[in-house]
Amino acid sequence: MIEKAKKVAGGASPKSPRPPSTAPASDPRPVTPAPAFPKMLAGGMELFDSADISKIPSHPGDRQAGGSDTDGAGAGKDSGSAYGPGEGPSGERLYNAEWYTEPSHAELAGYVPNGAPPGSWALIACRTAENYRVENCRSLGESPVGSGLARAMRQAAWQFRVLPPRVGGKKMIGAWVRIKIDFTSAPTK
Repeated sequence: MIEKAKKVAGGASPKSPRPPSTAPASDPRPVTPAPAFPKMLAGGMELFDSADISKIPSHPGDRQAGGSDTDGAGAGKDSGSAYGPGEGPSGERLYNAEWYTEPSHAELAGYVPNGAPPGSWALIACRTAENYRVENCRSLGESPVGSGLARAMRQAAWQFRVLPPRVGGKKMIGAWVRIKIDFTSAPTK
């Protein structure tokens, strides 16, 4: 009944909507291709090869120096447990550290971000210096990863006191040592 009313009122039956045309519209502007990777200017591959940062020495002042054994600590005994040649910064031998005095809970607590969860650890490498000190420390690893514990221990390392490695009974001031700090309980700030 409704159809008849439309027919009578409009005079013709309603048309069904037509789907939109899928033919592309012609664009009078020319299509320009996307720009290619920029070409190197003068210098070519020589310039590219000279920018290879793997050929730059990481620390030009790295050297290994010896010192005299004046306190008799470990006289006649070599440091054992060398981590291996080439494992330290600039390919130097990395020895396991032996504490002269271990850092206290209070010395570390101010550096540990939001406390350290029990069972976490930080591993750093430092160069030994006079008076059982360490300097120029680098992060080697941490657990949990991304916790910032290795960075925190690098910052706290100015307080660390370690025995320098000994070779032939001679203290090797300037040698690199590996220091691992294990957190058995969470320090408080």
